[in-house]
Amino acid sequence: MRVKNSLKFFASEAVTFILVLVLAFEGLAATNLNAKDEWVAFASGGISGTVQVIGVPSLQTIKLIPVGVDTHEPVFSGSNKPGTNGSPDGRYVYINDKGDSAVGVVDISTQELVRKYNIPGPFGPHHIAITPDGKYLFATGELSGKMAKIDVASGNVEVIDVSDGLESAPDYALVTHDGKYCLATDYYRSGVHVIEVDSFKRVKFIPAGKNPHGIDLTMDGKYALVAGKLSGNIPVIDIAKMEVIKNIDLTHPVPGFNKSAAPGPLHTVMTNDGKWAYTTLFVDNALAKIDLEKMEMVKKIPVHYRPGHLQITPDSKYITVWNKYSTGLFAGAISNQDPTNVELVDVATDEVIARAPTVPEPHNAKIIKADAVHGYLNASLPPEGHASLWPPHRDPNVVARLIPEDKGAPGVTKTDDGVVEVRLQEFSYGFKPEKITVKKGDRVRIILTNIDKATGLTNDPAPVHGFIINEYGLQTNWGVPQGKSVVFEFEADKAGKFAMFCSYFCGPLHLEMRGWFVVEA
Repeated sequence: MRVKNSLKFFASEAVTFILVLVLAFEGLAATNLNAKDEWVAFASGGISGTVQVIGVPSLQTIKLIPVGVDTHEPVFSGSNKPGTNGSPDGRYVYINDKGDSAVGVVDISTQELVRKYNIPGPFGPHHIAITPDGKYLFATGELSGKMAKIDVASGNVEVIDVSDGLESAPDYALVTHDGKYCLATDYYRSGVHVIEVDSFKRVKFIPAGKNPHGIDLTMDGKYALVAGKLSGNIPVIDIAKMEVIKNIDLTHPVPGFNKSAAPGPLHTVMTNDGKWAYTTLFVDNALAKIDLEKMEMVKKIPVHYRPGHLQITPDSKYITVWNKYSTGLFAGAISNQDPTNVELVDVATDEVIARAPTVPEPHNAKIIKADAVHGYLNASLPPEGHASLWPPHRDPNVVARLIPEDKGAPGVTKTDDGVVEVRLQEFSYGFKPEKITVKKGDRVRIILTNIDKATGLTNDPAPVHGFIINEYGLQTNWGVPQGKSVVFEFEADKAGKFAMFCSYFCGPLHLEMRGWFVVEA
């Protein structure tokens, strides 16, 4: 089984940790293997570095397509009209790789990576959005305060800095239906950048919520709904005016839920009749249902647990909810993130009707008609299930080992054999030390320790913390359970200042878990 070959990077304890997740995949699928799916979801595979291909409504993983290091946002080629799924032409799926400052191109007919657009780094793309004519992709540089514009045909990439010299994290983006503007939330600056598509210049900055995350257009293209992550609301931007005209409160009590000071809204989808919106509430373990005519929340739908992203089928029959935690749901799992899962909500009843585990950890997804995907119409999942599809997504030359919790003080020293040894602690939500400085050509040994006792702000069981250094992705892509340490070595062969970040969605302030790896020439 190929999964065994891809797990050689850890010693026996870590192999056990990952294999528990794989066994959950094989034994706990939520629906019939022979189900015939009308829809196919192309979802990010997070730190698996893949695109996950999942049948809907069966929720069965059909294939994992290796792309890179840390994938986040899939976008279909074609047009961005209408709604969040766009109007795909059935040819390609674009997906950003946050760990490698790149955008991969997957051929839908062959389910293979056929091209990569490399963005000048350091950059750290969190999200991509396509123009209505399908000619350009925009990428948000979460780790750099920059935006990129990619010419799909030529591969030419333009980059602008939108930070204004301030702490900046461009997060999610959309392109208006008239193709004139790209709007991008900025997590640290608590607002939305308005960028003119043709000139690729920022023309306005709109304050919107506190630490906003997702941004999505209504079906008619008149309004953008911003997820005010730490303000607990949805600022509504009038596209014609380019200003906030209303804030939808997500904190007030509704049946089954008390008043919530910090519900944690992240992402929104709309039904194709334009009547309803659904927003993930990470802290509340729920979806908020919003009446778009009244611009008011009318109910909350419990999900399991810590929802991040969601997607709706183009016929508005189902919503797929991609949950970061699965605490207590799967036998044998040893952490709240092992395994992550996808749930299926029936829009007619607003109830969860199915659940299945996924590879860690899912971000966004886009859904296409099954008959538009070669080889998937009426396809059945082979009996071997998920485990045989686990991808080889790490540098085979880098060996890591899991050890008991290292008790050494955090810091940087040089060993007798000339290796730069870094003791680095991870916790909710930061690193100690926050900055590591080495010289180009140094051999670097990192002893990475997860010292968390519980998840910050939500008090969930201690999370698995991930670790990636942007631009050093394949060499540094590791996860650490609570109370353990991972030891790995690599060569610092590129000079510059690179962001190091947690690659598991570990809690409400996950995006603020960032430090710096500086390589002096």
